[in-house]
Amino acid sequence: MTVMDRSLDGNFFQERCHEIFVQFDSKSNGKLDRTEVHHAIEKVLGSKISVKDLELLFGEFDADRTGQFNECEFRGMMKFILEQRCEDTTITAKIEKAVSDSQQSKEDLLKRIAKDLYNVRDLILIQDSSLDPTLDLHQSKAVILSNYCEERTAVDKDLDFVAAFSPSEMNCLALVSHNGMKPSMRKFVEANKNLLKKFRLTGTNSTMTMLKEVFKNETPGTVIFGPKCASGPLGGDAQLVGHMVTGRIGGIIFFRDPMDTHPHRADIDCLSRQTLIYNMAMAETPNSAMMMMVSLRLALEGKGRPDLIPSFFFSLQSPTVEAYKKRQKEVVDNEKEKIGKNDKKRGISEVEEDAASDAEVKDDESMDYDEL
Repeated sequence: MTVMDRSLDGNFFQERCHEIFVQFDSKSNGKLDRTEVHHAIEKVLGSKISVKDLELLFGEFDADRTGQFNECEFRGMMKFILEQRCEDTTITAKIEKAVSDSQQSKEDLLKRIAKDLYNVRDLILIQDSSLDPTLDLHQSKAVILSNYCEERTAVDKDLDFVAAFSPSEMNCLALVSHNGMKPSMRKFVEANKNLLKKFRLTGTNSTMTMLKEVFKNETPGTVIFGPKCASGPLGGDAQLVGHMVTGRIGGIIFFRDPMDTHPHRADIDCLSRQTLIYNMAMAETPNSAMMMMVSLRLALEGKGRPDLIPSFFFSLQSPTVEAYKKRQKEVVDNEKEKIGKNDKKRGISEVEEDAASDAEVKDDESMDYDEL
């Protein structure tokens, strides 16, 4: 009989793992060294384990390779160990099976992810471990994607659906890409056609041209385009800023090329800064854009979740904008007060000048009378 119930259900298992972790965390630093882990496992299993068994566990479950277990790593290890329920098996055999099951679980997860990402593999571009033999695969998550998925098993994530809101009910979704990223933007649009056409689409010149090419076979009227902007270097990014300031844009997907220089850098910086000011939904990489697609789909499916995409329905702003407006109001009020004081002084001076002028006139009249 062990000190931990064999049930791995939810809260009970986590609470017991936490109690045991804290009990053996002698330094109270949130980590267990090899000796502490050794004692904790023996306490839980009620049996001795060898140093070889301990090293096998560290090799598999010490994910960050620090030589210590944090609570998450400890809990993951205990889950796989306690799943070995065969009473006739030796402790060493159970630990070896726990390690094997953990490796299989990671393999299954990679296969699942690979199936989901296969159709956008050229956008996500998972590092391929076969391209760089110097990669330490214990530290890197690089993989050979083709080992985990084939085209026939890939999952299509862009299923069509009826949106809860029409494009005209929402602000525009802007798409922009630098020249080096235009092929990636096209692949992104093709991979998300059914979702993107639920929005009014706008963007800079070449991107808009590409959008119309991709959607040319759609039923007329089903894809709605917003205002077209000029090419980025010719003011297109600045035009998008104008649309943003006037509340016409709800989100921006901007594929920036990090490996090239851009003559309109100032416009790009302005666009990025204004997205911060107006609290805009923005994705600047294919990976973050794919994440955005999940939120957009969730927001439009079924009865809709507009709360997930508020910038498509309201004009937002950064939390710091109100403080800025307050400071600006104080500046303006101070200037008004100065102007008021100057006007008052000027008014007094004018009165005094008028009085002096009247006195001079009276003196002149008096002198004229005396002469008579």
